[in-house]
Amino acid sequence: MRQGIDYIKLTDEQLKKLQMEMLSLLIEVDRICKKHNIRYYLSYGTLIGAIRHKGFIPWDDDIDIEMSRGDYDKFCEICSVELDDTKFFLQNQQTDKHYNWVYGKLKLKDTSFIRYGQEHLKQLDGIFIDIFPLDNMSRNKHKQKLSMFMSKICRKLLWAPVGKKTLSNPFSKALYTVLSFIPRKLVIRVFEFFAHLDNKNETALLASHNYMSGYIFKREWFSETIKVEFEGHTFDAPKGYDEILTYIYGEYMKLPPEEKRHGHTYATYIKFLDGTELKL
Repeated sequence: MRQGIDYIKLTDEQLKKLQMEMLSLLIEVDRICKKHNIRYYLSYGTLIGAIRHKGFIPWDDDIDIEMSRGDYDKFCEICSVELDDTKFFLQNQQTDKHYNWVYGKLKLKDTSFIRYGQEHLKQLDGIFIDIFPLDNMSRNKHKQKLSMFMSKICRKLLWAPVGKKTLSNPFSKALYTVLSFIPRKLVIRVFEFFAHLDNKNETALLASHNYMSGYIFKREWFSETIKVEFEGHTFDAPKGYDEILTYIYGEYMKLPPEEKRHGHTYATYIKFLDGTELKL
């Protein structure tokens, strides 16, 4: 569990409530993707949950999905007309001028989920799920390293407004304070240049430039989808889920030790759809 910060410790009932509101977002993504022939995949902890628990990992507090860059762009475009905008909001660099991340989030309107250190950010708020695009990746090792390194640097620069508030080391706080003045649009443009280097041609590899240190996958792992059960619903997962999860996590069917069974979103304020509020 993360040390040295204050955040809301959810009860089992509160966590389940949060999970069900996130589930409504996933159901909306699935609806749009089925209607418009867009391929998506449950990913990361959400995929482990589907395979190991047929739903959320019991302590998980987020939902992750992935799409190829082409399907991601198509999804974002279609959402402008297809999304039920009385309930949901698609957040990305185009729809929210204050949004600093380089992937999309689908958010639930009339809710709130503010993470530790992000209380001062002006971006639009709400309970959300993450939508990560997958980009084509060259087999050239030098190109891979450059692409991953530059995307990581850009993510750090975009995180600077959070780092300057949350880091305890005075030097780090000062550094991120300086970095926070670099224009957001410039950093996003640089990120997109390096993330999209190989998107003109289909490659044998796919890269996630958005998630932590970045991952490089074999395209064949995502070549087909299968249906998996998740909280009583059926969603799409990559047929190569075993290879993907083994590559990222190792023995993913084995439960982690008790001290690691907790979420990672560290919220300081939550408002549910029914108006119930949780705060420090």
